Amino acid sequence: MMKILRKALILICFILGFTSYGQNLGGPTCADAVPFCTAELNQPFDNCFNGNPNPDCASSGETGPDYTCLGSTPFPTWYFLQIETAGDLNFTIFQNTDIADDGTLNGTPLDVDFTLWGPFSDTNVCGNLTAANTVDCSFSGAAVETANIPNAQVGEIYVFLITNFAQQQGEIFIDQADNDTGATDCSIVDPALGPDIDVCEGTVVTLDATDPTAANYTWTFDDGTGPVPIPGTDGMPMIDVTQSGVYEVTITTFDGDMGTDDIIVTFFEIPVPVAPPTQQICDDASNDGVEDFNLEILEPTILNGADPMMFSVTFHLSQADADTNTAAITGTNPYNSADDTIFVRVENDGLTDCFATVQFDLDVVDRPAPIDPGPFIVCDNATDGSDTNGFTFFNLASLNGTIFGAQDPTLFTLTYHIDANDALLDQNPLPLNFENTDVGGQTIFARLENDAFADCFTAIPIVLEVAPLPVIIDPAPLLTQCDDDTDGFSVFNLTEAESLISSDAANETFQYFDSLGNPITDPIAYTNSTVNNETLDVLVTTVNGCSRPAQLLLEVDTSQIPANFSVDFSECDTDSDGVAIFDFTTATPQILALFPPGQLLTVTYYETLQEALTEVNAITDISNYANNLAFTDVNGLQGIYVRVDGDTANDCVGLGIHVQLRVLPNPVLNTDVSDFIECSDDADFGIFDLTSKDIEITGGNPDY
Repeated sequence: MMKILRKALILICFILGFTSYGQNLGGPTCADAVPFCTAELNQPFDNCFNGNPNPDCASSGETGPDYTCLGSTPFPTWYFLQIETAGDLNFTIFQNTDIADDGTLNGTPLDVDFTLWGPFSDTNVCGNLTAANTVDCSFSGAAVETANIPNAQVGEIYVFLITNFAQQQGEIFIDQADNDTGATDCSIVDPALGPDIDVCEGTVVTLDATDPTAANYTWTFDDGTGPVPIPGTDGMPMIDVTQSGVYEVTITTFDGDMGTDDIIVTFFEIPVPVAPPTQQICDDASNDGVEDFNLEILEPTILNGADPMMFSVTFHLSQADADTNTAAITGTNPYNSADDTIFVRVENDGLTDCFATVQFDLDVVDRPAPIDPGPFIVCDNATDGSDTNGFTFFNLASLNGTIFGAQDPTLFTLTYHIDANDALLDQNPLPLNFENTDVGGQTIFARLENDAFADCFTAIPIVLEVAPLPVIIDPAPLLTQCDDDTDGFSVFNLTEAESLISSDAANETFQYFDSLGNPITDPIAYTNSTVNNETLDVLVTTVNGCSRPAQLLLEVDTSQIPANFSVDFSECDTDSDGVAIFDFTTATPQILALFPPGQLLTVTYYETLQEALTEVNAITDISNYANNLAFTDVNGLQGIYVRVDGDTANDCVGLGIHVQLRVLPNPVLNTDVSDFIECSDDADFGIFDLTSKDIEITGGNPDY
């Protein structure tokens, strides 16, 4: 960053005759030489170059001075310095296209040259720059030069000329060696009025040009339209000012010498911010009390019409931080926060000391958390004249307690709406006794709103469902059971009739009541309570709890299979465990042959009478059946129950043990059989009657 300087009044000018400058680009001539000290030159400054629009840049050195070693003086810059501490001074001069503030060379080196004259007792020396007064000089092709002043004394003045042999735009940096014993006097570069002044509006600035050698002071003011005298200020060494502009003082000494200095005084506007209202945001579904706020969107309100290009807005968590402009909130959109107070600082970018603060609150409002009551199912009924049309009334108020859950109903408002848009806009609430408008039900929306902040609400869908009643396809079907002992009583599996009663029996529940109205607790094994016939009441209920009544007629009939009919099967017990594998599939056609042809019949086989009567645990694979030892007697005989049912009415037409399975023990043979010897005329051939050994082998068992 280049050091920006301006013309300044230097008291030494009145005595020595130079037009004095603050530290800046050197003067174009000796008479315009700029005072400097090495402390002030500890930053780079612009050079003069070919094409420079600055009128203070000359293309070559003036005539008159003896430039000694310099073969040319392109684009000169003139300086002078005064010695404050006696000793040796060694300066290193750098010229480069880019020099950092700390002197780091970042660009291309440029050839630089210099001449140094002195010592002099004052600055009225432009006609005395001779070879004899030359202290040091260099005209090398280097971009880095070294200038030396040996044994300098306090108060001595030296004139320094630097030329840009490269003629290219760049920067110059002059560095004094740290171990030098001599030092330059920086007081010669201090202006009379001091540096430019930046203050806030409402501040009174006192300009002080007091000088002990001054005989008179005159002041002018330039607000950009040109300098004009300030009335009533003649002869005043100090004046108070309250308006931005350039103030210049001309000092006339008692010897008649005159000098000027100017100063720019700028008054910066103090902002008048407006505090935004409390920022409320509805918490998200987590209800963790923390939400994202957009603080940036508040800046136009806070600026109150001030130009955002001239004023900056920062947000802080304490008044102290806002006052000192520390710990500003960095992430302002989004800014994740719980309930808090935000302190705002608005400052003038031209002068950050001109600021004002306001504050506002952040409020994270609890989001309502309605509990989903699940589908609201009401059975169809005849209140509207039909119990099958899919329309009924829903008492929405009955859902309130579930939806509120543990939330205080005095702090929230619950309404119901026909669709999501009405719930979102909080319009057209539904009556609490609501009849659905779509066949079979529909989805409506419940809106639960926080009364503290109307924009903080949650809407959830509520499914209304008109559940149909059971569809009874036969209100009183007949269930027939075979009488196993001709007493008129038998065991019925009432569930066999369920598919005859309802079209959706698999998804419904059935309750049965006997002829006296008593509940039947075991419908799978129910024995009729009256001889031969009984009428039962049945209540059919869907999965939604919707019920219709029906009846079931029970009838006990005699089996149509002859009692002495039996199909017998025998298998050997090959491993003597009492179990054999039977295939009795051939029994089915023999049993069906007992009935008139054309009937649709089903034959099933069971191990027990109870299972046959209730039609449970039928033998599934009669081609590969292992006899059950629990039902096999000591003689290896197991009876199989046969049940024959009509396919159309599930009526029993045959029941009883009509298949006999016999497990035959494996023969036990005599393995110690005597040798069989026969005489023969042929040594290689003989005739044996093996049957003569049968009794010996079988032990005489007639079953073998």
